[in-house]
Order: sequence, then C-alpha cells, then structure tokens
Amino acid sequence: MCPPHAAEEVAEQVLAHAFKGLYLDVNAISPQRVMRIGNAMSAAGAIFVDGGIIGEPAWDPGKTWLYLSGDKAQEAARCFSAGPLETCVVGETEGKASSLKMCYAAYTKGTTALLCAILATAEVLGVRSELETQWSRDWANFGEQAGERVRKVTAKAWRFAGEMAEIAATFREAGMPGEFHVAAERIYRRIAGFKDAPAVPSLEEVLETLTQTSEER
Repeated sequence: MCPPHAAEEVAEQVLAHAFKGLYLDVNAISPQRVMRIGNAMSAAGAIFVDGGIIGEPAWDPGKTWLYLSGDKAQEAARCFSAGPLETCVVGETEGKASSLKMCYAAYTKGTTALLCAILATAEVLGVRSELETQWSRDWANFGEQAGERVRKVTAKAWRFAGEMAEIAATFREAGMPGEFHVAAERIYRRIAGFKDAPAVPSLEEVLETLTQTSEER
C-alpha cells in the first residue's frame, strides 16, 4: 500500500527482485492500472490479487473492510484472518475490488472536495454564515459538520488528490464524465500544503488557501 501515484513504481521495484510470491495491491487506483500491474506480475510468475480498503485504520473489528478480487483472493483473505481487518471476496476478476473502492471514494471523498468548493465560494460571495444556517435548518448541525469535514481533510488532501485522478480515469473508462473528480483533484491540490501542519487549521485558514491559490484559475 502506497500513495496512488507510486503504485506501478512499487510493483516494478518488487519484480526487480524476482518476486514469485503473492502480491496484494490495495492501493486506491483505477481498475485499468490494476490490470497493468496484474499482467506484469503474472508474466513474471507472481500471484496477483486486487484489493481495496474502505474505512479508517483497522484498530477494531467490524469497522474497516478489505475487498479482494482475483483467482487467489481467498488465499489473500486468510492472511488477515487473525486481525481486526474484515475481508470480503467480491469475485475472481482482477479490478473488481478496486472498482468498488473507486465508486465508494467517489462519493465520500468527492463530496468533501465539493464542500470545500462550496464553502470557499460562499466565503468569497459573503454568504457563508447564511448558508451554514440554512444547511442546519435542513439537516441538524450540518453547517458545523461541513466545516469540520473541510478542516479535517487537509491532513490527507495531498494523497486524496491522486485518488481523485484515479476516480476520474475510472469514470471515463466506464463511459461517464470524469470532470467531476478532475475538479476535486484540483481542490485537494490547493490545500495539500497543510499535510504537515502541527495542528488542524481553522476553517478560515483553509478557505483563504482555497480562494487565494492561483493554479489553473
């Protein structure tokens, strides 16, 4: 497991050592990239399994799921039988587990990027307070919750940017527009600089960064 952009490079480094064992790729990458990695592994004599993780770090059972697909998916699942990470085999077709991950993250992380853009726009137009109030009328405390989601995503935005690019590629391959998540990628890149911040930034700091970033205006 590594940041999405490095998935193929890591696989190549492993193959350079004449690896012949079971290789489980659990990166947040498009099924197209999964197939490329899988083909390279199979050609080299390694066993390849596709995986996708949904959830936070697996400290407690029943909260984080590892979806697996491929001929040897059950074999890979047994490697995690003693730990808190739940496993689910979704088929023998490589790429299916990653497809599920892409579709799931398209909503969860994609909507957080959308909230970033909405709140930044409302701030520029001088209607953020009114928007948050109306949100909370429609859904209890949603105005506050939206701001918290935007603040907390800053620590992972650098990684989510690459994931949005993978989702965009997945959508295009399925015949859907990929522009939704291309925009989400750009949003996350604007706030990627908060990666090593000593504390969670204020909402005002995040919105200022979003609105004052000049990339691709």
